[in-house]
Amino acid sequence: LNTSRRFSESERWLRNGNFAGGGEKFVANNPDGKVLGILGLGRIGKEVAKKAANGWNMKIVYHNRRRLPPEEEEKCGNATYLSKDELLAKSDYISVHVFVSEATRHFLDVPDFAKMKTGVFIINTSRGVTINEQALVDALTSGKVAGAGLDVFEHEPSVHPQLKILPNVSLTPHIGTAAYETRIEMEELALSNIEAVLEGRKPLTPVPESLLIAKL
Repeated sequence: LNTSRRFSESERWLRNGNFAGGGEKFVANNPDGKVLGILGLGRIGKEVAKKAANGWNMKIVYHNRRRLPPEEEEKCGNATYLSKDELLAKSDYISVHVFVSEATRHFLDVPDFAKMKTGVFIINTSRGVTINEQALVDALTSGKVAGAGLDVFEHEPSVHPQLKILPNVSLTPHIGTAAYETRIEMEELALSNIEAVLEGRKPLTPVPESLLIAKL
């Protein structure tokens, strides 16, 4: 919402002593009713989908390694499964929630940006390496991408210098889970996973690649 409505940009302008004409200068985009493409409809992606569908009446499309059961799609705002290319072409907003692996490094790269709508918004709260940062900067500069909201960066703790300068980018220092309640839930989930494994049960939130390594 911050990225779409240009809140950070307008706040910087206000702090620099401006006020009059802000309502005209910062006319922005309303996400209500738009298409949200979610790359990685896992635990976090599902929560994003529910909030976007229920709060802003957004149409949810997603891409996973495999399609979810119909009942899971229904819970996520009647989410529609698409190929990656279809999602890129149809989405007004793209939110990245894939986990890091060799297959997801630069999951959004130069050819992917070319397939997107002009004026798309990109949100990344997963891991920075999932997006080719230079390709994103080029797309932001050209206007292909209207705005980006980034909580993670390809070369953390370093941030691409142009991302710091571009006015249509909202930046936060990897604080996506930085809420007291969320951190407590994370700790409880980690303990529940440990307990499950020690008792010979499957972990509650297994990572497929980790299970493969365990078998080896």
